[in-house]
Amino acid sequence: MSLNNGWPSMKNDAVAFPQGSGWRFFAESSSVLAVRISPQGIILAANRHATSLIGATLTGQPWQTMQLNSDWDLAEWLADAARPRLLNVRTASGIPQTLEVTVEPADEDFLLFGEVNATEQQRLAREVLELNHELNNLAREMVLKNDELARLNAMKSLFLGMAAHDLRKPIGLITSYSEFVIDEAGDRLSSEHQDFLRTILAAASRMSLVVDDFLDVYLIEAGRFSLNEQAADLDRLAQAAIGLVNLVAAKRGVRITTDLDATTRSLFVDGGKIEQVLANLLSNAVEHSPDGSDVTLVSRRFSDGIRVQIVDSGAGISLEQQQQLFQPILSGKAKRKMNGERSIGLGLVIVRKIVEAHGGRMFVESEPGHGSTFGFSLPASRLRENPVSAGDSPDRSEWIRTLQPHGDTHD
Repeated sequence: MSLNNGWPSMKNDAVAFPQGSGWRFFAESSSVLAVRISPQGIILAANRHATSLIGATLTGQPWQTMQLNSDWDLAEWLADAARPRLLNVRTASGIPQTLEVTVEPADEDFLLFGEVNATEQQRLAREVLELNHELNNLAREMVLKNDELARLNAMKSLFLGMAAHDLRKPIGLITSYSEFVIDEAGDRLSSEHQDFLRTILAAASRMSLVVDDFLDVYLIEAGRFSLNEQAADLDRLAQAAIGLVNLVAAKRGVRITTDLDATTRSLFVDGGKIEQVLANLLSNAVEHSPDGSDVTLVSRRFSDGIRVQIVDSGAGISLEQQQQLFQPILSGKAKRKMNGERSIGLGLVIVRKIVEAHGGRMFVESEPGHGSTFGFSLPASRLRENPVSAGDSPDRSEWIRTLQPHGDTHD
């Protein structure tokens, strides 16, 4: 195609100039962007620098192909072509470049010339330097903040450990003397005074559990959490955990039953800590189950390990609440149990740490109004018998779905 003013189109979108080395340099070697566009905004030709800068074939493309600020009205711009404009163009490197653009009429078409605007480049360079300086300041502040957080976290852990140890003895004395008075002098006290003592004993027992949680958290965060691993019978661990919560369950008519896989009994675990996990999950299930309902402790063996879960028919938990269940402690948001008591929410955090220390993972399945299923899995290395083959293993997802999925917010 031959264009007016001696600008014939050449291969690779290069624009050939009439004659002479000066014109050839402008078309092939100049760092000035030069394109010829039609009144309709179609690029008719482009010099080599334009094609190299944009990194695309330009001839035959709308002129918006090379610009970023595409809200410009071409007709309005061409009508006032004498005034230079700043044009942000796309580049092959992906970094936008600002050019100072002038337009010259060429018969029925227009010649567009763009060169780097020194003032704009200096402004951008200053902004980059300022942003880099600000980024460095923020990085230094972050390092200082992280050091401060690490120091505060160490102080918090130390406080938890000291507070737990210092509280354990007086709480133990309150518990022991309350039990002694009830046993030895209970028949000489009025029923009201006996209720007072039982309330004191119950409160001291709850505080003792909180102190134990504090100690567990202290050991976990201090890196002193260890397992005493040995062979343990899952059925015995389950019965021991049930015994810890049965009294509370019986008062509300909640029945706790088990459905344990007969092929898997012996586990290589820290029996005391797995019993703690089961007791916590059972306690939560009883706490959030309606009076007279059932709570079931189930275990199933799979080719990759064993899964243990506790199913209740409580109010269920929303997906948003589920995502917050195993969050780190001391988030600032106290929870409420069904009886209105405040909960510091350490239980499930400790349970998760115990399970993960055994190489397992926690899971929860729940839906508001349809109860909940809380459980954990342990790898096959924790089993003492030969693992079952994949063909004998029940389908994991189907097993979980067939069980009635803990209610409200758990500890």
